[in-house]
Amino acid sequence: MAPSTRVSTAVLVRQGPSTETAILARLRPGDRAALLGEISGWYIVELVDGTRGYVSKAWTVVRSEAGTEALAQNDYKVHVIDVGTGLAVFVEGPGFALLYDAGSQDDLHEGDENRVVAYIKAARPGLTRIDHLILSHPHKDHLQLMPGVFERFQIGHVWDSGRVNKTDGYCHFLKAAMAEPGVEYHDAIAANMTRNVTFSGSGCNGTVTVRESAMMDAGPVRLGAGASMSFLYRDPRNHPDPNGNSVVVRLDLGARRILLAGDAEGGGRELPSEPPQSSSIEAKLLACCAADLKSDVLVVGHHGSLTSSRSAFLDAVGASVYAISSGPYPYRRVRLPDAEIVAELERRGQVLRTDRDDLYRIEDEARSCELNARKIGSDADEAPGGCNNILITVERNGSVGAAYNDAVD
Repeated sequence: MAPSTRVSTAVLVRQGPSTETAILARLRPGDRAALLGEISGWYIVELVDGTRGYVSKAWTVVRSEAGTEALAQNDYKVHVIDVGTGLAVFVEGPGFALLYDAGSQDDLHEGDENRVVAYIKAARPGLTRIDHLILSHPHKDHLQLMPGVFERFQIGHVWDSGRVNKTDGYCHFLKAAMAEPGVEYHDAIAANMTRNVTFSGSGCNGTVTVRESAMMDAGPVRLGAGASMSFLYRDPRNHPDPNGNSVVVRLDLGARRILLAGDAEGGGRELPSEPPQSSSIEAKLLACCAADLKSDVLVVGHHGSLTSSRSAFLDAVGASVYAISSGPYPYRRVRLPDAEIVAELERRGQVLRTDRDDLYRIEDEARSCELNARKIGSDADEAPGGCNNILITVERNGSVGAAYNDAVD
């Protein structure tokens, strides 16, 4: 990142994405700064002395350092981790690592047996930092394993809609985020403000002071060479069900797009052929930005439930690869994914499921992941998860590959 040729004196590096915020430094012609990300109208930069701030896009340009083009040719990898009944998506590429959700309903091991931690350590040994951690919404099956992630890795940015859920799990998550040294926390509520959230649970309580950095907006946010993310849906309002706050993210990895739908819904439990209800996330996305949904890979919404994946939404996405993260824990007495959703997705492209081995009896030695010691995390614990991790690769030539990853820890 450098001043454009229009600059004669200096570009002001500000504390926040506004001309009303304090001036931290000046970027003069000939100076350069590391580009960390971007929001509407502003680049997020880091100076040589470690100072981080914002510079106006109108007065700066992106310069390619030596080696950047070579880095851009490396593969991107999207790992849908088998956490049992829940969701965790780990993404790695040249110069960045990202985690979208880390939760489970039925496998809550800690330490190195935390399935998310164990998988990342197996897939990327030596990794110490996760640049971006995104919480789609504050439900147990999406956040319960996150405190262990904060314990094992340095976290650069946390992205959370800001929708509060007064549970012990969200309390632990928010406390971990605010205790992380140097972290930048972003929500869809405000920028560069503070707010207090009070919890009174038996397992986690007290008041957490939330320090907001730049506000989460549509983006895009630069991740690394040739990669960015855009927040297509972010809503902090207090919906009756936190699923209504699910942050929908599109990752642009080279020439390919990956859509992470979280628990975004299309309405009640209905067949895919039914139109999405007007108040649903799927309907809102179709109304505002259908073209932005176009993606090559979809990490399917709400674990393959009939509440999501309406045909109109899937038509707009137009993916050829679908990953479903699900497990045996029943949602309102229904075990997901629903057969009708699986059939609809199989009609459209390749479908991979993290519950593949959950369908077999543990006594079936030929198929049992657990008896064959192929689990990530705790082995032979009779708990779901760890067997059917999914790996989606975006190669340097733009081709997309998807398969089950048999890596072990």
